[in-house]
Amino acid sequence: MCLFTHVAFGAIAGALSPTPYAVPLLGLASHVVLDVIPHRDIDRMRYEMILAVLAIAAIALGGALSMKVVLGIAFALIPDVENLLWKLGAIRDDQKVFPGHRKYLPHGMITGRSSIGLQMAVSVAAIAFLIRRGI
Repeated sequence: MCLFTHVAFGAIAGALSPTPYAVPLLGLASHVVLDVIPHRDIDRMRYEMILAVLAIAAIALGGALSMKVVLGIAFALIPDVENLLWKLGAIRDDQKVFPGHRKYLPHGMITGRSSIGLQMAVSVAAIAFLIRRGI
């Protein structure tokens, strides 16, 4: 999934976590769940990063950026650091370690470009839910 989608659902995972100690596990789990859903990513990581920053800004401006939300976002994004390094040529594909990126877990097949729009719509809805609930 796109980084902004991981931001939105990592934030939800953090906000709904029963305890701060569960946030890392739930943030990582949200990444896995989203990555097995068929999807398309934005080809240029730069654009994905800009949209992720905008998603975080929306959460912050909406007053929903608690410590659990920040941790949920961080742990939902951590697995994609290796994808960034891979796209930059710093590591090879076989050097990735996250199970969904190493093909130990099935990664969702690539779908049409319309899935990016769907990800945006669902991410906006998730962020709006987070803000409206005052979580």
